[in-house]
Amino acid sequence: MISSKTLILLTFVPLSFFSCESKNKHQEKDIKQEDSEAFKLQYDFENPTEKIVLPNSLQEISGLSFYKNNQLACINDEEGKVFIFDFVKKEISQTIPFGKKGDYEGVEVIGNEVFILKSNGMIKSFKIGEAFEREIDCSDPDVIEYEGLGYDSKTGNLLLAAKQRVKDVDNKKMIYAYDFNRKVLFKSIAIPEEKLVGKDGKKMFRPSGIAVHPITQQVFIIASQGKKLLILSKDGAKEALVDLSPSLYKQPEGICFTPDGNLFISSEGDGGDGYILKFDYKK
Repeated sequence: MISSKTLILLTFVPLSFFSCESKNKHQEKDIKQEDSEAFKLQYDFENPTEKIVLPNSLQEISGLSFYKNNQLACINDEEGKVFIFDFVKKEISQTIPFGKKGDYEGVEVIGNEVFILKSNGMIKSFKIGEAFEREIDCSDPDVIEYEGLGYDSKTGNLLLAAKQRVKDVDNKKMIYAYDFNRKVLFKSIAIPEEKLVGKDGKKMFRPSGIAVHPITQQVFIIASQGKKLLILSKDGAKEALVDLSPSLYKQPEGICFTPDGNLFISSEGDGGDGYILKFDYKK
């Protein structure tokens, strides 16, 4: 376990501050295709396999990522700590302090490196059990607030979901990507608002979490405000827009997969206990 005191005493690799640029050779993908009639959901979003109630320290869970074995890396809105939660034993197995209190909205584990996203686009990372940390600046003038962090293993890029952008910037929801090799941020997936109209006729959709399916490479984007889940093909085509039950999904903000495709969606307690919904993958 890494404590704040230990972090001070260790000799760290110097922090790397990378300036993220929006304009580069990458081409953003604009969703143009309609829903595929042949598409079948791999999960029963009305009937989770299991509902896991979380301890008080994760009442305001804001993000989660698969770590290893039966463990998830979780964060809450304010504390600078990563909580390793064992979803079989139903307990926190490790707590890792990484920084001061702040508005932390997303977490992603890649190998043994943990990336934590703040709402302003600053990403802090550290390696579990190693004297290493770095910061990446993914702020963008068009983005008011980020609220979702994922990883595309196919491209090797981090994915950042913008919850809110400057009003009327282009009437699209935007997923950004950070290229580790080029050290740049770019617009990756543009989502026209007309593609986000649910059964209620409303287009409210403010992304709160994003994850890439480990087997199909589909992109899953969940929105707490709007209570919807958007599923895109690996090529960026819209495959489904799922309306989520407000009684089951009180405040969904985190989403991740196990390597074998099982899905986890976390939700703040909205005055009660935080919890995680588990969905088994239907191959």
